[in-house]
Amino acid sequence: MDRFESVVRDAIDTIPGEFQPYLAGIEFVVARRSAEGMFGLYEGAGALADEEALPARITIFKESHEAAADTWEALVEEVRRTVLHEVGHHFHMGEAEMPY
Repeated sequence: MDRFESVVRDAIDTIPGEFQPYLAGIEFVVARRSAEGMFGLYEGAGALADEEALPARITIFKESHEAAADTWEALVEEVRRTVLHEVGHHFHMGEAEMPY
């Protein structure tokens, strides 16, 4: 689990610096599995919400990534894509606008 969590942290670090201040309120969580087989889940009101909104949380699911990846490199890339996808939801991006 530690190695996977490190991959998630590395993926978060690849987000450009100008977006980092908007990520300060997001809790990033790694969970072993999703009942629905999801790779990630965004929960929150987004970057444009008022200050009284509940904090945002992004959960990255370890077993879904492991099942989908044939190699370590593929797993790292899929984690990066998932982190960017879920952060995109924080910025109210639609599926077609996601940054990958």
